[in-house]
Amino acid sequence: MLWEEGFITAALDNPVEETHVSSDPSVAVSYATDPQGGFWSKTVNLELCDRSSLSSLLSNINFIQKMQFISLPLSIKLNQCSLTLSYRLSSHGSAFDLLRRCGLPGLPEAAVAVILSRALLGLDRLHSVGVLHRNLCAKHLLLTDFQPNVLLCGLGSICQFPPRGFDVGRNDLPPVYTSWRGWNVQSSADAYSHPLAWYAPEVVVQDFTGYSWPADIYSFGLVMAELYTGQPPYVDLKPTEIMVEKLCEQAPPDLKQTGLTSPPPSKAMLQVYNACTQYNAKNRPTTKSLLQTPWIQWGLGLKPDYDHLENYSELSPPTA
Repeated sequence: MLWEEGFITAALDNPVEETHVSSDPSVAVSYATDPQGGFWSKTVNLELCDRSSLSSLLSNINFIQKMQFISLPLSIKLNQCSLTLSYRLSSHGSAFDLLRRCGLPGLPEAAVAVILSRALLGLDRLHSVGVLHRNLCAKHLLLTDFQPNVLLCGLGSICQFPPRGFDVGRNDLPPVYTSWRGWNVQSSADAYSHPLAWYAPEVVVQDFTGYSWPADIYSFGLVMAELYTGQPPYVDLKPTEIMVEKLCEQAPPDLKQTGLTSPPPSKAMLQVYNACTQYNAKNRPTTKSLLQTPWIQWGLGLKPDYDHLENYSELSPPTA
């Protein structure tokens, strides 16, 4: 499940745990940055975490240490009741940071292809070892100068799921809402966009069918729209409104930039976007099949140059 039972329906706007309004769990987490040392750290006050949160935190730490193609902690230190996880600072920040720095209504299509094609390599690696990310967005794509040039972060939601080839979803997944992650549903409502905006419809539904790897593919498509349009999906909508949009099988956000002189997306890009954002999870492609599409192959063939985005504006995308 995505949320515990107490967080369903109206609780998305006013989170309730059992019979009382839950306190803001973000006080359990503090952050610090050391630019000279080249790392940032996240400290969790374990005294403010309940037993379930502590269990999920320890499981998550054990899990991510076995992964590759993701942003792994440089160190994990326990000092009395404080657990500190330190991470290396990304040389170019995240894809979200790049989007904000460029000052454009969205990234050039070639730049989007460069970033997402390499992010797809990491996602394919996760799926190949039976791991679901569950939290893809531009903020969780770190841009680096070393191969594969994009690392996945935002790993608090990763979990094991059935291997590919099994048409089985999981409906017993641990909740995303945990105090050690440093965010909650209520405080996220006024942020850049609510995390719910990137979730696949089947993740929101929370029925007995469950969900599996296609949920990440749907989120991947919405990240494409986020980078290309410069806006988060379902911008300006409240969490419950986003939920209704997804439950009522409404079309995903349009893939178009707002600039007067902005070119339309190529047919090759639209084909990838439309395939990823199919409402029916069974109709979405796998990471393997996406890697073979002309648009993704085009992106893999381009050299990353995050400091000179203007160089990408003149590049022509492949024909569909």
